[in-house]
Amino acid sequence: MRFFLAASLAAAASVLAGAPSDAAAQEGGVAPLEPITVEGASGSGLKQRELEQTLSNVPGGTNLINLETRKGSQATLASVLDFEPGIIIQEFFGGNDQPRLNIRGSGIQDNPVSRGVQLLYDGLPLNQADGSFIIGLLDPEQAQFISVYRGANAMRYGATTLGGAIDFSLRNAGNSSSSASIEAGSYGMRKGALSLAQKSDDWDIYLRASRYQSDGWRDHSEASRNNLALNVGLQRGNWENRTYLNYTDNKFDIPFLLTKDRALSDPRSVMGDYTHLPADQGGLFEQFLNVRTRDPYRDTEQLRLANKTTWYGETSVQTFGVYGEKVNDKFKNPASQANTDATNYGVDYALDYTHLGSGWRKTEYQFFLSANTGRMPREYFLVSPVDGSLVRPYADLGQRADNVIMGAQVLQDLVPDWQGLVALQYAYNKRKIEDRKAPGVLDSNFDYTALNPKVGLIYTPSENSRYYANVSRSSEAPTFWQLADLGAGSNPGSPSSLYLQVNPLRMQTANTFEIGTQQRSRYFSWEASYYYSRVKNELIAEVRDYAIDGTTVNYTDPTKHQGIELGFSARTKTGIFSGSDYFTVRGVYNWSDFRFKGGRYDGKRIAGVPVHLISGEIGYQFSDRAGVSLNARWQPSDTHVDHQNADLKQDAYFLLGSRFFYRPNKKWEFFVDLHNITDETYQTAYVVRGYSPDNPTSPLNMPTFVPGPGFHATAGLTMRW
Repeated sequence: MRFFLAASLAAAASVLAGAPSDAAAQEGGVAPLEPITVEGASGSGLKQRELEQTLSNVPGGTNLINLETRKGSQATLASVLDFEPGIIIQEFFGGNDQPRLNIRGSGIQDNPVSRGVQLLYDGLPLNQADGSFIIGLLDPEQAQFISVYRGANAMRYGATTLGGAIDFSLRNAGNSSSSASIEAGSYGMRKGALSLAQKSDDWDIYLRASRYQSDGWRDHSEASRNNLALNVGLQRGNWENRTYLNYTDNKFDIPFLLTKDRALSDPRSVMGDYTHLPADQGGLFEQFLNVRTRDPYRDTEQLRLANKTTWYGETSVQTFGVYGEKVNDKFKNPASQANTDATNYGVDYALDYTHLGSGWRKTEYQFFLSANTGRMPREYFLVSPVDGSLVRPYADLGQRADNVIMGAQVLQDLVPDWQGLVALQYAYNKRKIEDRKAPGVLDSNFDYTALNPKVGLIYTPSENSRYYANVSRSSEAPTFWQLADLGAGSNPGSPSSLYLQVNPLRMQTANTFEIGTQQRSRYFSWEASYYYSRVKNELIAEVRDYAIDGTTVNYTDPTKHQGIELGFSARTKTGIFSGSDYFTVRGVYNWSDFRFKGGRYDGKRIAGVPVHLISGEIGYQFSDRAGVSLNARWQPSDTHVDHQNADLKQDAYFLLGSRFFYRPNKKWEFFVDLHNITDETYQTAYVVRGYSPDNPTSPLNMPTFVPGPGFHATAGLTMRW
């Protein structure tokens, strides 16, 4: 079945690629692969063209996701990013928890992933001051477009990470209409949302409220999220001001990990259900990691206020933004709980200036500056094995982070169809830790500086073709989660065995070479990027037996990250069986080859990301108003879960899904999503393990895996006015 579908996708692609191109030549320009009907305000098309132009000036891999054209549920980050070249997202527990987001090997060592990518709303950072993020706070449905700058291509947005940046272009009354939507699905999933849009002269106001709730596929995996977003805009003359207010309350229980045997034989269970087993058969883990008794969960509340002003001149554009947020985060695992009360304030300024030379020649200059500061006091508690209550604090840290990122770039027309880019970014990151429980014991100060250059070329022989290459450097300072991490002695269940340690970590840096192309026509489009990164001082988390403790280290020798990011989409002409029907096909292939070069893991693969990941979809559109599709996600080989590349692996899997949508008119839209329709047993994710002197081969009875959900369905209805 797997090879049949893969062959079908390839055959369909070749057939559709061979569709007559005379229509494209006659009509000219770049047409969308699927007809796009903009049914909101007129600002949607303008914003899309603006983003397309911005991304076309990047000599590297990028993605532009138009959520207006996406069918089906968009309630989670995985649902909107899961089908993109260069982006690998692995759901942990489902819903609004903490999916593993990876771009080019970014942050894959963290459990959960909380670094490696800069997240933004309308160009203003969402990451906390130390660079970390809480991915469950994101509500994709607040956005209309998502721009992804992979790797060092995100230099403008202050990203100093290996993975780059993801910018969510938010909905407002200028680009979206009022709407109400409901969704319901398997495992008690239900969601409701109400959006109100109003324009009056120079003002526009957009208010969105939503609630998501799910009982979860596994036991102890209930989740809920409440969102409130207000977007107020004022446009006068040549400037625009926009104010954003966001409130999010995200809660979810953590069913924790399972051993490989349990993930296969009883995937809906949790640790603690098999306490009757002998100690040497997993009983020790069951007793200590008893989820029903210890009640692990995460409860995060965020309040964010931001303001951004844009001035438009004849040859220049300036933006200035300010933002502040308060985050209260309670994160409990079976052994300990970390409570963080964070505040974060920042500013961002950018100037874009275009100088028109003689004839076709022009020069585009850009200067950018961003700075933020934040306090993140964090208190650590021991969890009682008797009833899951908090026993007492065993550590209390005052934490402060300060950052300044500034840079400039020049994009110059060299000869017709060729552009050259030169950019330079300066980064300063400060991390200060104060031990408030035992003054002086863990007190630490860390200062990091980096100078990151970039040189790139863009060749555009036609409106439909683009080639690019770049050489760049990126840097990434460690977060407080890496600098101060949890250790455990021989008996993690006792208060004296848990401790906090501060690691004197260095900044992670990477030198990257990238080459790629984008080709578009009316009926067939594809893109491909190859990148090679040599990473120095890579931040590696070495998790131990219980999967709740581990030490982050800078790897002693260089590491290699290389990969291919490939995507294509195609469609036939209309009129196959009726006057308005057509077929579509699309596919994504990500190849990730990450290895250690020297050191104790010399030649081994860096665990955490599948080497091959393939996604495909074949669709039949009855018209622009209705369609059905069959999709697949294929991980064709087993994946190592530890850096020693021992026998314990995540199994290969093949998932099938289907989708149907119907939009009878501009007001109503209905969809049904089916997932894992063959009810395959698989592991969607796992904790990444490091070398342990006592257990260097990762014994099979370790709790390591997150089982993926079985067959489940979602249906939704939206009304717009």
